[in-house]
Amino acid sequence: SLDPLVGTGRIDFIADLGAQMPMRTIGMLLGIPEEDQEAVRDFANDQMRTEEGKPMEVSTESLASGELFEKYVDWRAENPSDDIISELLNVEFEDETGTLRHLTRAEILTYINVVSGAGNETTTRLIGWAGKVLSEHPDQRRELVRNPALIPAAIEELLRYEPPAPHVARYVTRDIDFHGTTVPEGSAMMMLIGAANRDHRQFAPDGDVFDIHRESKPHLAFSVGTHFCMGSALARLEGRIALEEILKRFPEWEADATNAALSPTSTVRGWESMPATF
Repeated sequence: SLDPLVGTGRIDFIADLGAQMPMRTIGMLLGIPEEDQEAVRDFANDQMRTEEGKPMEVSTESLASGELFEKYVDWRAENPSDDIISELLNVEFEDETGTLRHLTRAEILTYINVVSGAGNETTTRLIGWAGKVLSEHPDQRRELVRNPALIPAAIEELLRYEPPAPHVARYVTRDIDFHGTTVPEGSAMMMLIGAANRDHRQFAPDGDVFDIHRESKPHLAFSVGTHFCMGSALARLEGRIALEEILKRFPEWEADATNAALSPTSTVRGWESMPATF
């Protein structure tokens, strides 16, 4: 709850909200007991952590592993409920071979591992960016206070302006011409979503400007096509609710950039700490 912070003069957009709200939300949806949700969040975060000058210790096998979640799957197999784990245990589908089947245990564990991490980390960073960017644009923040109907557009602009997942790597499966350059089959590509989201051709006249009144156009914060983020609607909903509740209680704040700290992660970009005074 944000209420205990009212009148204290300080808030940390990560510690006080960003690290709490997404964890509780995805934990509830998956069916993780409340007392275990913090440990699950920390486990997911550790898989994405990097140390300056050193390679990541995580392997493909560990990213696919879901050993931490085995006890929850076993419990739900005997005690089904209305959560995602129960749905995964009971879903029946036709796979790529035409076989009608259930998910294997390994598939269920991998799914839970990936979703728990994605559902925690990215929305946490979105909330941190809201604290920083709206501190830097106080006039637009005050507009949101006066007119909360603008908040969904502000969340969309935050996602475009500072996407929590700013890059993605892909292998090229066939030769492709891209803006006059042929990228050969077998190439590895690092696509900079953060740069594309500020392309002046798409976001004219100046993609580097934060503007909650910007004309709505597609951005790449949630990727596109096959890889489009399946949690995009939830992330937008969480972002909107978080910003509504913040602005109700703290219409004015100034980010404490001196004591802010970037999160040392490989796949997302955002803040480990984003303190502010009000």
